[in-house]
Amino acid sequence: MDAELRDLFFTIINQFRRLEPALAAECGMQINEMAVLYSIAGTCCSECPCMNLNVPKIQERLCISKPAVSYILNSLEKKNYITREIDSRDRRKVSISVTSEGKSAAEQTMEKYEELWSEILERFGEKNMQQLIRLLQELDGCASGIASEDK
Repeated sequence: MDAELRDLFFTIINQFRRLEPALAAECGMQINEMAVLYSIAGTCCSECPCMNLNVPKIQERLCISKPAVSYILNSLEKKNYITREIDSRDRRKVSISVTSEGKSAAEQTMEKYEELWSEILERFGEKNMQQLIRLLQELDGCASGIASEDK
């Protein structure tokens, strides 16, 4: 039963990846790119640069490495969704601005996300979703404990 349960768990987790194409199709982005762009666009406007992007907060929120955040920022810059400039007052810091294309992509993605979320919540039910979130938080706590013990 243990192997069967393990296989079923990983199959179900991987099936959640089906949502990514539904979100990504309109803007041509992966989920992590969308999350980073929305994080930046949510705190910036196209007229004002975001100073000193907090990469550790993005890393923590998305549970990804610093190199992954850098890769995503490079990808968003190539797509002309963000621009980066070295801070003239402190060359160790980077100023990130959302372009008009980036702001539009973030808004479009969030609209699609809200549509999907509403549909899922309607079909699954709010009570079930609250219970699922609580269980996933407990599971994350277990996994985090195991991961920290391995270090």
